[in-house]
Amino acid sequence: MSNRLSLTTTAEKISPALQATLSASGIGLYSFDPDTGVFEVDDTCRKLFDLEPDTSLSPQEMLSRIHPDDLPRYWSAAADSTRTGTFNCDYRVIYRDGSVHFISGRGNVHDADGQQSRRILGACIDVTTRHALEAELQATQARMQHLADGVPGLFAYLDGNYVVRFMSSEYDRWYGYSRSRHLNAPITEVIDPESWKKRQPLYDRCLAGEVIRYEEARTMASGEQRFYAVTYRPDRDATGKVVGILSLAMDITERRAFQRALEGKSEELERSNRDLEQFAYVASHDLKAPLRAIDILVDWLREDLHDFEGGEVRQNLDLLRQRTTRLHRLLDDLMAYSRAGKKPGDAVEVDTRLLAADLFTLLAPPASMRMEASTSLPVLRAHQAPLEQVLRNLINNAIKHHPTKDGRVRVYAQDMGEELLFAVEDDGAGIPQEYAEKVFQMFQTLQPRDDMEGSGMGLAIVKRIVEGQGGRIWFHGGPGGCGTVFKFTWKKLPGALAGTCSEEQTDDHPGKDRTYLAG
Repeated sequence: MSNRLSLTTTAEKISPALQATLSASGIGLYSFDPDTGVFEVDDTCRKLFDLEPDTSLSPQEMLSRIHPDDLPRYWSAAADSTRTGTFNCDYRVIYRDGSVHFISGRGNVHDADGQQSRRILGACIDVTTRHALEAELQATQARMQHLADGVPGLFAYLDGNYVVRFMSSEYDRWYGYSRSRHLNAPITEVIDPESWKKRQPLYDRCLAGEVIRYEEARTMASGEQRFYAVTYRPDRDATGKVVGILSLAMDITERRAFQRALEGKSEELERSNRDLEQFAYVASHDLKAPLRAIDILVDWLREDLHDFEGGEVRQNLDLLRQRTTRLHRLLDDLMAYSRAGKKPGDAVEVDTRLLAADLFTLLAPPASMRMEASTSLPVLRAHQAPLEQVLRNLINNAIKHHPTKDGRVRVYAQDMGEELLFAVEDDGAGIPQEYAEKVFQMFQTLQPRDDMEGSGMGLAIVKRIVEGQGGRIWFHGGPGGCGTVFKFTWKKLPGALAGTCSEEQTDDHPGKDRTYLAG
């Protein structure tokens, strides 16, 4: 076949109406004689090649329009057409302004008027827009593939006929070979019959519009068993019709192992706590027996030495009694600490303002000491026993450590949304901030025990209870740097507030002292 082109005006015998229709559709007609190299085009085809109507057509002009990289493919398609009887080729055309357009040419080989020569008759059309859309679609698909590959799991898409249309790259590691082997294949050819038997009802429910979630063990091609949390979500078209299934299987093998280890640790911790509580009970019971015997011996010695005036025997007996009393209190507080927050009891309606006033009376402060229970203290549903123990210890702490007998204790609260903030404020000597952690530790006191009786367990018990209820406790200096404010948060129970909490406020007239105790 000659590579020489001769271009003349197209003179194919077609009706004017059909010629006008084709021209309006942007379809150009051409005729090509492989033996002579004659290439005839109509006006529409001339425009597709950016040829002026009065341009003298020449082989060089035609060659100057087709992109050099596409010429070999163009001539190869033309040569193959003499053997196959059809011409099919997409190629690029370069316009005079430098722009590039994609042209799609189609044609069939026909005998020329019964002669031996053969001619390709066909049409060509500008498909630049189609190519741009295809390129955009491919870019979008590449981005979607990249996003799906970033999902830490097995992501796939099945159409309504259970045909696999998409798989993330994680499947390559799962199968041990390229996932492309299973694309566009029925799912029944991808998974084994037993798996299909289990999954088909789930697929059917998903195609009916239901979101399916379950967990299962799967064995990889390597033989390794992994656990997955699987979700099937229905895919809907613009009308809302379910057209496919989005399948996501998240690897939870490590999470399950962690959960099992945590469950084992929790069981071990629970067992250890039970043993510790039992030990504390037994130790307290066994240690109290000899302490009671020492108390009796002290009483006997007092009786025997009733008339003895020499030395410091009585002072030493008083000191011994003081030490045994401290040991009794320490053992009681150890028991209280080991059981703190363990048995909160039933949730009941608690008037915390009334509770604070009752506790102050119960603790028998000096007659000149006052307490203000703010109207901000709410009525709420709560486990009363632990809340009462926390308030009692904090109020008692404020009374016991006040340097005078004319102190003032104030209890108030504030609603913080999901929790309540309680505060117990005093106007005592205060606590230096460097002791912020020490005061909550076991057996810690800021004063010598001979000056202030106590086991050093009160605030440790309070901290254990508060944190056991999901809250936190801390302290800071009082107003004007005078005294201390202990604050703690208390998680609300569902339907916790029976009465609303006002903003933090001072109650300067708490009313006369109560003469009875609640509970």
